[in-house]
Amino acid sequence: MALGAPPDNLHALVPGGQDALFQPDRRIPAEVTAQVLNAAAELTGIDSIGLRVGMQFRPATFLDIGYALAAASTIREALEINMRYQPLTQEAARTRLEVDRKEARILLDPAFADAEDFRRVTEAILAGYASIGRWLLWDQVRPVAAVQFRHSRPSEETCRFYASIFGDTVSFDGPVDMMVIDATLVSRPLPNSNPALVQLLTGRLNARLAAYQAGSSLRMLVISGLHRQIRQGKPNLDETARLLGMSGRTLRRRLQAEELSYSELLVATRKEAAEVYMHEDKMTLAEIAGLLGYGDQTAFMRAFRGWFGMSPGAYRDKLKRAGG
Repeated sequence: MALGAPPDNLHALVPGGQDALFQPDRRIPAEVTAQVLNAAAELTGIDSIGLRVGMQFRPATFLDIGYALAAASTIREALEINMRYQPLTQEAARTRLEVDRKEARILLDPAFADAEDFRRVTEAILAGYASIGRWLLWDQVRPVAAVQFRHSRPSEETCRFYASIFGDTVSFDGPVDMMVIDATLVSRPLPNSNPALVQLLTGRLNARLAAYQAGSSLRMLVISGLHRQIRQGKPNLDETARLLGMSGRTLRRRLQAEELSYSELLVATRKEAAEVYMHEDKMTLAEIAGLLGYGDQTAFMRAFRGWFGMSPGAYRDKLKRAGG
């Protein structure tokens, strides 16, 4: 870890080790998450490590869900997206939103009763909400109105970190973990609003959620693995198999048994990724081609025309007309 905890010590606490952290749609049990954060705090001597982890969260941390959050029209819509698809990202807690005339309350329904042992998990979640909320609003200074924790008051080092993230109104030994913000912020328009992109991404996420609830299909798992690889470099079957916790030979056999083609799934993944990237006006076509693993822009444009029946430029013009 960047904060100095020996990685091998922490990976040993995770069933399946380091590889399990990168497996698509793999949920790390809440108990394991707590053990890792508590061990990291002990190894580094940094009591506030849960808060520090949460402050690193950005929409991109959560892949398609994060893209949808970043394109939401309001904080309320972003929270609703997060709540709907939480089963795809974590098993530690579920979120509820309560709004009245003056304040909005983001409440956690934890999957664990021991508030003290799971304190750093809760801190990471609420610090993540604060960090992503400021990112979405483009507002780095507006304080959170208040935060309440179920756990008891921790060390002074951690309390100072609370103040830097949440402001001065932080209380302990409460009946529920929650963050309070001004009610007007919930409906405030977000600067990166993109309803067309939200519709595209939530359609995909609905399919992923259905597959997850049904036991996750091999097709969805492979495509999720490919999306992770595309963001880091050119995908390959053996690396995809490793992300899924199996050998390349096993993945080939399972794909063949289900009459699936790895190359066709890669093409489908590139098409999905291209559709998202085309909504990013600041990304050039050359940059998109590179992210998708094409050696030159001409090959990307040829593939794009085959997917959508028009050139990338015409597709972007269509998006602008629809948004205008």
